[in-house]
Amino acid sequence: MSDLSSETRNGAGCMAMMAGSRSGAHIQPENTVVPGMPRPGHGRTLFLVAGLGTMLVWYPLLTGLLAHHPFDWSRPALLGLAFNSMLEHLLAGRFDVDPAAIDFEAFLVGDRTVSYFGIFCALLRLPLLLTGGLAHTDITWISCLTAVCLGGFYQLRAVLLVRDSVLPGQRSDWLCGALIACILFGGQQVQFLRPTIYQEVIHWAGALSMIFVFLAVRGLVGGRGFDARTLAGMAICAGLALLTRVTFGVGLYAALAGLFLIRWRDPWRLLPAALVLLAFACVTGVVNAGRWGSPFVFADFSRYSMSLDVYPERLGRVAAYGAFNLERLWLGISYYFLPFWAVQRLDGQLLFAEAQTRLLDVMELPAGSFFLTDPLLLGLCAIGVGSIRRWGTAAIVGGLAVPPLLMLCAISMSWRYRMEFFPLLVFGALLGVMHLCRTGAPDGLGRGARATIVLAVAVSILVSHGMAALYAVSPWGPAEQYITTGGWVGTYAPRLRLGHD
Repeated sequence: MSDLSSETRNGAGCMAMMAGSRSGAHIQPENTVVPGMPRPGHGRTLFLVAGLGTMLVWYPLLTGLLAHHPFDWSRPALLGLAFNSMLEHLLAGRFDVDPAAIDFEAFLVGDRTVSYFGIFCALLRLPLLLTGGLAHTDITWISCLTAVCLGGFYQLRAVLLVRDSVLPGQRSDWLCGALIACILFGGQQVQFLRPTIYQEVIHWAGALSMIFVFLAVRGLVGGRGFDARTLAGMAICAGLALLTRVTFGVGLYAALAGLFLIRWRDPWRLLPAALVLLAFACVTGVVNAGRWGSPFVFADFSRYSMSLDVYPERLGRVAAYGAFNLERLWLGISYYFLPFWAVQRLDGQLLFAEAQTRLLDVMELPAGSFFLTDPLLLGLCAIGVGSIRRWGTAAIVGGLAVPPLLMLCAISMSWRYRMEFFPLLVFGALLGVMHLCRTGAPDGLGRGARATIVLAVAVSILVSHGMAALYAVSPWGPAEQYITTGGWVGTYAPRLRLGHD
């Protein structure tokens, strides 16, 4: 593998084109404009404006429709003022939170109440200081929608970058168009529209990761390659993600660490990004030390109020198996891909009840599968990962694979944690499109391929919207406490009544 600059690739492509013209072959290099070929960026602004407009209309509409009280934007979100309280205390030089604001998600450290949520979403409340509404204004809904639209916008930009880097034709039109449809109307854009403090954190961590993915794609196919500015931008995304949700941040840090190892002979290009990463790591360490007494502790579950009051068995489980353990891998695969875990046995218990009780705190509803919600992303990602030939690309994929692996081995499994898989899926899918539309590949798609793409997109959109509706009425907490007592009908029927909380 080699990690060539864009200029080197283009130069080699031009030589290949000249050689091909002498031999009668018709091979076009990347990023080369010839008569009859649209220039790179053709229609990009129109796509971006139309895509952003679609998101700004459809996501609020869908969020309002799925709410327990449709379009009642005045109702506070679950724990909606927790980040407001966190910011108030940060501005006073404190790292605790008002117990009333954080409620059942409190951690008790001595006589203080703290939270394990990162401070990024609290910092988003800074503009409320200008209005005087910090103490009582809940912006959870608008914050979630902003993050969803931002993440979708940068995914759209990444697809258009890939489109501009490959040969125009039916193949690239179909694949890029299908990806755009899945991004706008499926996947992580619609599956988690249930505004709460939990969703806000994971939406913003996902959005920051998608900006990172966009910059990574630009480094691969853009004219500048991974220059100091691109690497610094990726480092800012990684640092902010670390301040938002640590698992996302660790993955982005790992991806950059891999790039640094490959490019160690060019230290001046790496220095700005390295300093950015170090600065954010120091800020994170200060916050952790202020909360837990150690810069390396992100959450101490022995101090979790729900562990002490509601689920005391968690303490023994954490002590025995830790927050992440490979022994849970098979349960994670079932939860995220093959939801046999939700099948009831003849005795009324869930299929893997004993293993769940021993290894896991919670497996939350609804039960679903990436094979149904995101078949196109999965297929293209498999092709893209299999096509990797450069160490730089492998380093990025390896880093983005860290959060999904952690989720597969985590002590808790929740529907919203699926967001951790999407940066890898989207980046891998973009690699897949580049591979399938590479220079010299035959243009066009057979009828079977086109039908498969249409089916995958349709399934992704329909199932994603269906799962979003199901998630909106799913109860929090361990699934077995609902399914084993009331069954599936007893779990969901009461929650389908309008106005039920």
